[in-house]
Amino acid sequence: MVNRKKNMTKGRRKTSRHEFFKYFPKDLLTEVLARVASASISDLFTAKLSCKEFLEAASENYIFEHITIEKLPVIPWRISHGASSFLARCKENGNPEALFRQGMVEFFSSNKPESGFQHLKNAARKGHVEAIYTCGVILVCHGGQFKQEGIELLSSLKNYKSRHRTIKECRDKIKEILQSMWIDRREAGIGPEEPKSHGRTCNCSKFNKRGWIDEEEYTTCDYCVWDHEATLFCKILRARGFGIS
Repeated sequence: MVNRKKNMTKGRRKTSRHEFFKYFPKDLLTEVLARVASASISDLFTAKLSCKEFLEAASENYIFEHITIEKLPVIPWRISHGASSFLARCKENGNPEALFRQGMVEFFSSNKPESGFQHLKNAARKGHVEAIYTCGVILVCHGGQFKQEGIELLSSLKNYKSRHRTIKECRDKIKEILQSMWIDRREAGIGPEEPKSHGRTCNCSKFNKRGWIDEEEYTTCDYCVWDHEATLFCKILRARGFGIS
């Protein structure tokens, strides 16, 4: 009789443990999974296996918008149908990293500058730091009325220090992506227009023959800083575009 009661107790505990999330609103479960997915794709798959409710919530489009794909290769030369469908769904649902990668490939490699830049802009609007940087550099390089817009966009990156993402880290990630791609020569030739007087008195000539500017040096005028940054960025493109490492 005692053993029977123990077995009944174990059965009730087991049932309640498996049905714990059954009483949670689906929107709440989806939000929880989205936070998990934004930090670790492997943790998301583990959560999906834990209960039926998480498995169902994980199929929501909101999850694909927020899931991290940082550890997946930018150029997946060999990719399964399942992985291809997964990445496509991420892009369809506005995943910032997926949009950024698509934009990089189309703009710099696939000779689709219009759609590529649009993908980059969409990612930038969602706060994707590397997309903001890339859009800013492209606009600076186009010059004219676009240059000031690009400078303002690049200057906004200073606000992302609080998120533990430095401009150097942002630049390094983009350089790594470019090194994994074939660069279209037509895009490799872009570069900022010759600096003109911008109506400000500054002492920025020291940047003319220097390499990348350190974070603490972003105290000079934005015009000169980002014009210099765009010039060096284009040197990377030209090196990649003409097969020079």
